[in-house]
Amino acid sequence: MSLKPRSRYSKLNWYLSIVAMISIVVPAVLVSMIEIYSRFKSETTVRSTEQANALLKVLESGIQIPLWTLTQKDAQSLIAGIVLNDAVLSIEVVDDTGEPFINYKKKNYSSLIKSGLFIKKSSEVIYNESPIGLVSLEYSLVPAREAAISDSVRILFIIAIQAVISLTVILFVINRRVTIPLAKIKQGAQEISQQRFDTHIPTLFNDEFADVAKELNIMKEALRNSFGLLEERVEKRTQELLQLNSELTMAIQRLEGAKDNIVENEKLAALGSLVAGVSHELNTPIGNGKVMANSLYESATRLNNAFKSGSMTQSQFESEISEMIEGSQLLERNLDKAIKLVQSFKQIAVDRTSDQRRSFMVNSFILEVQATLLHIFKTTPHTLNVILKEDVELNSYPGVLSQVITNLINNALLHGLEAKAAGQVIIEVIPHVTQVEIKVIDDGQGMPQDVKKRIFEPFFTTKLGKGGSGLGMHIIHNLTTATLGGKVRVDSQVGVGTQVTLMIPLEAP
Repeated sequence: MSLKPRSRYSKLNWYLSIVAMISIVVPAVLVSMIEIYSRFKSETTVRSTEQANALLKVLESGIQIPLWTLTQKDAQSLIAGIVLNDAVLSIEVVDDTGEPFINYKKKNYSSLIKSGLFIKKSSEVIYNESPIGLVSLEYSLVPAREAAISDSVRILFIIAIQAVISLTVILFVINRRVTIPLAKIKQGAQEISQQRFDTHIPTLFNDEFADVAKELNIMKEALRNSFGLLEERVEKRTQELLQLNSELTMAIQRLEGAKDNIVENEKLAALGSLVAGVSHELNTPIGNGKVMANSLYESATRLNNAFKSGSMTQSQFESEISEMIEGSQLLERNLDKAIKLVQSFKQIAVDRTSDQRRSFMVNSFILEVQATLLHIFKTTPHTLNVILKEDVELNSYPGVLSQVITNLINNALLHGLEAKAAGQVIIEVIPHVTQVEIKVIDDGQGMPQDVKKRIFEPFFTTKLGKGGSGLGMHIIHNLTTATLGGKVRVDSQVGVGTQVTLMIPLEAP
């Protein structure tokens, strides 16, 4: 059956393209910006510090004999080789009396120092187990910064390519699985309404559109038989069926449009909540880190002032150094916590926006999901606990699985624990030979049997008029069975709680 031009479906394609672009490109850009900032900060410091320490060790070992014998010629040969590194700004060597032995400064040293983009390293020179002098090295951060920027641009380019490819695939799938079947159904319905009963509406895939097409084909045969009985009755019946067909076509279009809108809005809302939660969680370690950084600066300033004034005592030196070590350790712990939060958020956000298939370990994945949801529980009297056993590897769709588990936990908070003073939600993972069992359990109010029987029906909700769409559990069922190739089971008892069990194969279909 040939198809006429579809101007209305072109508008639908355009709308879906905009939605897909927003859902993929915007999160991708956000993730890339976070990655760029993180890499810029870490690479500049780590690379430069490692290289400066390496050069300092070379200086320590190479300057011992020239400094001991006061042979500046040999020392200058060593310095000449080291300063070939463009990042070296200055090298200063003094003997044990404080007299300068070597003092090298790079051209434009004053302007480079004013930028503040450098680190300074110092170390005692030991010869025959005795200190004979002090060597200091000032190392520029500019080369490492340029390298970090280069890496960040490459990452942004890769993410942009991935976003474009993902968008292309999504638009192709939408066109194949939604637009074309709807166009065929609409065209078939129009031909049937024109009493062209030789028309056959084809079924491209075994899905809901195919069911509608089959029903329209059955209805067409019924109309053909009705016209063979009595002309007047057929004409009357035809008018009723034409009206029904028109309403059915419009209803399908409205329902599909509403469903797509709700699904995309829920994904964007979940990602927005994820961003807000991670931002909130990052405030504590970053704030603690800032306080400790200020404290370290003050301790270093006091120690420096005491050193310059010559009033520094051994007890003061030991006390300040002890405080600085303790502060550095606390600062490192807070930064590690922030890095882990960002890494969890980055992986979950990428999975949510790409829906790509990949291999991943289930236990670390569950812990990442837990980390992104803890901020929600901090605003409630409830707790989120995880029970993990032997770790297994899944080759599946982490973005889809994350959406399913997050929706189940939100349902537990919204429906199960809503009226409870304090409760808990438990995620339990039980590995099997060919599949993994994931349970989401709450000790809330449970649900009666009549609600449980209808829980997977689309648009069925107990929060009608209170913000519930009725698509949450329906989407969970479809994603679990169709995309993940698994099964979902709900067990609930009024006054005891609800348990949702997901049986997910280790290898997705």
